[in-house]
Amino acid sequence: MRRILHIAPRPVLAIMAVILMACECGGPLPPDPPSPPQPPVDTRSESLKAFMEMSEIGLYVESEGIIIYDDLNYQKAWSTEEGSFRIQRDDQGAYLSIRSSAQSASSSYQVEYMAGDQNVTLMLLKLQTVQTGQSCIWLWNETRKTGIIMPEGII
Repeated sequence: MRRILHIAPRPVLAIMAVILMACECGGPLPPDPPSPPQPPVDTRSESLKAFMEMSEIGLYVESEGIIIYDDLNYQKAWSTEEGSFRIQRDDQGAYLSIRSSAQSASSSYQVEYMAGDQNVTLMLLKLQTVQTGQSCIWLWNETRKTGIIMPEGII
């Protein structure tokens, strides 16, 4: 009888060893999860970012408001047929005029302005739309760091 008792634990131990070894061999490891995508790099200049935060109609150079429209001191006029937009002070002391240039690509504009006691400045700029909203359009020239906010749908 003692012999039967001594033999019985051996197969039980062998079965347990097989079960433990099977549990330890979990098969191939799953692949690592893909890393999350990197956020897109913002390549816009600091001047452009600052300009896009502006909200008033007008002319901005290096994100500084050169001519800013307000209802109390300025008038505004436009012609969709001529592709032009103008704001001017009531006392004629400052104005901004932008006109789509018919001679060149559709993104070229003739910009003329005078602020206070400055001389008249005339520029031919290629402007690109960088933002729209609040019934306005933001036009920007990266080379000159110049931006114009004007009502949408005029030019």
